[in-house]
Amino acid sequence: MRNQGKGNFDYDVFKAMYDADPRIKELVINFDQEKIEFKQSEVDDVTGAAADGAAATAADANSVTNMAKSATDVGAKL
Repeated sequence: MRNQGKGNFDYDVFKAMYDADPRIKELVINFDQEKIEFKQSEVDDVTGAAADGAAATAADANSVTNMAKSATDVGAKL
């Protein structure tokens, strides 16, 4: 931000803005003294138990897909 020529953000200024404005919280995953990590997609919001649930859902979807393939597999007899 220093090189842009339009003001200066430091950690304390950004932290105050982050704490005060929920819109910024929606855009940022993590930040520290050196960097700010922005969300790249909605998947960035998935953490912990929610991520485990998503993995279980994917496994369930694979099971359903496999069952559907088995149910429609009529073999080479046709």
